[in-house]
Amino acid sequence: MPTSRATRPLSGLCLALAAVAGLSLFMAAGDAVASERTTLYGLTGSTFRKVGTLDPALSRSCREGMFNQIRKDRLYIGYFGPGPGRRTLTGIAKQGFNLHDPTGRAEPDTTYHFHNDGYSDCLVFVAREGDRPNPP
Repeated sequence: MPTSRATRPLSGLCLALAAVAGLSLFMAAGDAVASERTTLYGLTGSTFRKVGTLDPALSRSCREGMFNQIRKDRLYIGYFGPGPGRRTLTGIAKQGFNLHDPTGRAEPDTTYHFHNDGYSDCLVFVAREGDRPNPP
C-alpha cells in the first residue's frame, strides 16, 4: 500500500532522529572507552618482585576483594625480565588514588603495586617513599 505524502516527512524525521540517537550512543561509547584507558608509568627489564616488599596480609586482602585497585592497571609498570614467561605488569595505587581500601589499611606516602589483582594469586608489593628499590 503506497504511503501518503503526509507520512513521508514524518518517516524522514524519524530516520533523522534515529541517526542522531545512534551517533550520540556511538560518541558516548567512545567516551567510555577513552575513560577506560590505562597509562604506562614505566618499563623495566627487572622482575616484578623487586618493585617493593611483598606484603602477605595485603595480598590476602587483595584476593578477598578488600584491598584492590579501583580500576585495574589504570597506572602500571611493565616488566620484561630475563627468561621466558617474565613479561607482566603491576598496577599502581596509593591512598587517595585508585585504591579500594574499605578497612583503612593504606598508609600515607606508600605506593602499592598489584600483580594479578582480581585473581586468586594476587600479590601486593609495598614501596614506601624514601625506600630504595631492590637491586636487580
